Amino acid sequence: MHQLINLYHVIELYPLENELKNTFLLLILVCLCFVGLSRLMVPHLFRIVFRDFFSKKIYGDSYTDSDTLSPAAHVLLFINLFITTIICLVSVMEYTASMEEMIYNYFTLLFGFFFIQQVGFRILGGLINEPLFTKNISIITQQIWNFIGLVMFVLATVILLNEDYKPGIKILVYFMLILMPLARIVKGIIYAKSNNYNWFYIILYLCTLEILPLLILGNYFRELF
Repeated sequence: MHQLINLYHVIELYPLENELKNTFLLLILVCLCFVGLSRLMVPHLFRIVFRDFFSKKIYGDSYTDSDTLSPAAHVLLFINLFITTIICLVSVMEYTASMEEMIYNYFTLLFGFFFIQQVGFRILGGLINEPLFTKNISIITQQIWNFIGLVMFVLATVILLNEDYKPGIKILVYFMLILMPLARIVKGIIYAKSNNYNWFYIILYLCTLEILPLLILGNYFRELF
């Protein structure tokens, strides 16, 4: 009994930062398993993710089965993106609130961002009665998320193993966060113009489903940055 009491006091004195870092390292290992499983399902995973991010190819120009990712791989890579982005944000940002509140705020911010990114273009696709538009923007979104998720995994791993790189990693994290919506806007415009969509729909898409949600989220969570 006396030993259990001593163990309890040791746990109480154990720094929260170290406990959190160990938790993040465990999550990194989980994400590594997700990426590894995706790699087993798709042998050329990294080549395909890199190619798709810089590709202008759309749904109508379908690849062969060996050159595409399975739905399960997309899900695993998205979970990796979500977890590693939270780890990066919490690890590189300075904060005054409690750690639990900071993690909750970043979780809420990312959930809102990803939810809007998934729902917005589907609403517009239904309004203009263009199912192919919805399908192609969905593919573009997956291409961007998969690539940035792998980059975030590398950044999260580096910052947890060596905090000396924190200033440089912080800049790269900011860059990835900006690139995530920016790349979709650019690829979305390229797709819309290549298919001769009316400029009214393009402006409607940009203002209501890309720029406005970012401004709302940015204003609400601006204290996090």
